[in-house]
Amino acid sequence: MKKFGIMVIALALLVTGFAMADRGITPVPETQGIVTSTSVNVVGNFASSTEMQWRITDNAGGLPATPALVAPGAIYESTYSEDTQTQGVGLMLYDKEMDVETSGQISGQWNVEATKQIAFIGIDGASVVSTDNIMVDGAAQNKTTSTAVICPFASDVSEQFPAYCNRAQAGSTIDMTVANVRTTTTDRFVQPSGDHPVELNHDLRVTELVADVPSVGFASAYMDVLIQEGGAGNANSTLMERIEFHEETSVDGAITLFDKLMHYESGMVR
Repeated sequence: MKKFGIMVIALALLVTGFAMADRGITPVPETQGIVTSTSVNVVGNFASSTEMQWRITDNAGGLPATPALVAPGAIYESTYSEDTQTQGVGLMLYDKEMDVETSGQISGQWNVEATKQIAFIGIDGASVVSTDNIMVDGAAQNKTTSTAVICPFASDVSEQFPAYCNRAQAGSTIDMTVANVRTTTTDRFVQPSGDHPVELNHDLRVTELVADVPSVGFASAYMDVLIQEGGAGNANSTLMERIEFHEETSVDGAITLFDKLMHYESGMVR
């Protein structure tokens, strides 16, 4: 069988020049950790789904008072979903690790982290369908820079951390009769200070099942970003910058390699 490979690497490093970007949000006093681990080896049917919705604010009136943000209030929302199921009978190997941590995280750590590995061989044309999506959305009014960032020189750039409203979303879908697929999904937006950037990542990797046996079917991955920023030194919440970004890549056929990496990072210090 003729072998071919497709490799796509998409790095979306979106920051703003004289705007200050996300400062994240500090955690509430009570924090939680949610961890799940799943491992399945089955010949038959399979179904698994995960859904998370998270809202957090430091607005004076709390969540019931939003969307009326009072300076220096901020609100963040994050969602994560994963759904995997077989269409018919097949040999299915499925491993997934999920970790949600609500405490403040610094660079290299995550509030939401999920990894998934699928190996599948369909019987009589059976297929596996799997989707992943993650989103982080943050909006904030102006805040004094010295109260948001530890770095003592940050105020020399701007005495005010300007208002912003930024959203990033990424995800992927597969529909395959033969599959060897791995996804990695992370985000960080709850942190002790604005010295650490807000991040979102989603990686999809499709490879051969074994040597010379490619994965067969459809795979797609996308990223959407909307950035709206106030300017440095602008204390009036005037919109100074707007960026819209969209990318989507898909393949269909005998897949030797399809590798897509998507990364969003926004912060004053990065």
